[in-house]
Amino acid sequence: MSEFLKNLINKNTLQKSNDEIHYASESEGSIEGSSVYGAFPVDSSLSSDNSSIENIKDIQLVFEGDNKDTFVLVPGLLSYGTIELPFFDGIIVADYWRDVKEQIDDPYITNPNPFGSLHDRAVELYYQIKGGQVDYGHSHSRQFCHKQLGQTYEGLVPDWSPENPIVLIGKGYGATTALHLQHLLSTNFFGQHTSGCMIKGVICWSAPHRGSILPYYLGLEPGSKCIVNPISILQLFLSLIHLICYFSFLDRFFNLHLSDQWYLAPRNEGGEQSFCSALTARSRFTYFGDNFLADWSVEGARMRYYGDEKDKHILDPCCVYINYVSTCQTWGSKITGHHWPRLSWRNLPATLISIILGRYKFTPEVEQNVLRTSSSTFWANDGSLSVYSQQPPPHQQILMNISLDQRLYDPIEHEITPGIWYNVYVDDRTQTFLFDNDPFLATLPLVENILKWSLVKKFNEFLIRNVDDFESFYVSCVEYCERKLFSTRRSENSVATSSKSYYTTSISERTEKYTSDKAALEWIHKIETLEILNSPSKMLYWVKKYQASLEHGIFPESGSSDKVSGNPLSITPFTQGPTFVKAKNKLTAEDYKASVI
Repeated sequence: MSEFLKNLINKNTLQKSNDEIHYASESEGSIEGSSVYGAFPVDSSLSSDNSSIENIKDIQLVFEGDNKDTFVLVPGLLSYGTIELPFFDGIIVADYWRDVKEQIDDPYITNPNPFGSLHDRAVELYYQIKGGQVDYGHSHSRQFCHKQLGQTYEGLVPDWSPENPIVLIGKGYGATTALHLQHLLSTNFFGQHTSGCMIKGVICWSAPHRGSILPYYLGLEPGSKCIVNPISILQLFLSLIHLICYFSFLDRFFNLHLSDQWYLAPRNEGGEQSFCSALTARSRFTYFGDNFLADWSVEGARMRYYGDEKDKHILDPCCVYINYVSTCQTWGSKITGHHWPRLSWRNLPATLISIILGRYKFTPEVEQNVLRTSSSTFWANDGSLSVYSQQPPPHQQILMNISLDQRLYDPIEHEITPGIWYNVYVDDRTQTFLFDNDPFLATLPLVENILKWSLVKKFNEFLIRNVDDFESFYVSCVEYCERKLFSTRRSENSVATSSKSYYTTSISERTEKYTSDKAALEWIHKIETLEILNSPSKMLYWVKKYQASLEHGIFPESGSSDKVSGNPLSITPFTQGPTFVKAKNKLTAEDYKASVI
């Protein structure tokens, strides 16, 4: 067999790229000027030591069959589980894990404290999975003045061990909780000879790895970590939490897991709360900072990668890490640089939050001392979290950055290298294997029947065909209004700066920023090779193509044009990646499909 076919079927393990290309540093902010994220170069300074992953075997997650992995789902803040209408035969209005449960049969769903710190949530998560009475740790409990022992659980996976690992899937704050649990396991916090290899994989969706700026807008004082403005939305929210814990019937309904740990029950029931203290949210839970505010903020997140070495989470060499970053939900104005939701926005309840995140400006002092970057770094968002916030911590290695525009290239469905991040930028959730959820209320029978009407279908097709025109008109209108509202000299100066720093002159040009990544090219080659090996028809096609090229005197090694089909394609089908890499002739999905028919 020729050297070409030998290379075609060679299954080499994907290794780290050694390109001397530096990823954008934290001080430079997020990757700007593009709403489509390509295979961005990896920071070689973070991953110069390649010896730790060279000899590790690639791992693939198993979703079905006798050897199916054990999947555990970890919810984030304000998770709501399954919402049903009891008076209408139990019609499901919304399901937090509907998308994941469609792909995984009978996953284990956990329910840690929805407003606790990462430490408390991770400890509760451990005992919910393993079983036993929750023990937050003696020193931790004394430091933050709450009870050391909590509830007792039977355990979802009592035989959980390094020989029987699990896969954690977390959304938002639940993803960082899963990572913190692995950190506690690797440091043997539970004193049961635990290790990080008890977790086979961690899959994150829209995780606040680098913190969120939303708490500051809601009322958290920058630089304080736990001090809340008394006249703010966040203060009202904390008061609501305390009132729920104060009234036992509300606490049983919402099940916040706070009353016993933080003594938030009324005094006549053994707690420390009076109605006045509950109404003003005066408690240990608020004052000591062992809550979601500390770890959700930018400052709290920074402590996980710029703090003490013992607090830094180190990636386990036997664990698979996939981080899905939700992108392309907003667009940036050329006039002010502010970000606005796109017309294709699916998460309507988060529209207002998206507008707030897309324009919130901090003072220079806060930018320098708290954010350590400009406010505009956090403007691109997915409705609840900035794109920059979803980047993995800078001290952890990234093997490659993937812009997912085809389901084939979702790394979760392939063998991938453990001990290092696969950073996946998701424009369209339908291209993912796990997270293709339906918009809110879309699963109601009435809504489903309406969507099946022919008139509604035709209108939807009309919108899809003309979405680019509508988007262009929408962008033009918003930028025109901004130009009229910000016509002072100061605004004109900011126009020149923002237009030069962030965006090009047209919508199409905003989506054309790509950079090369050798590791991503090798990974594409590996996936496409395996796909051809599993498809006899595709293999036969390339064999015939190779034989025809020999008859016309064309050799793969010569790099000659393909005279068989008359197209200027290389005889090797993988020289140009069909997705997320920079190429002079970037193939589309249709081109790729046509070439293998």
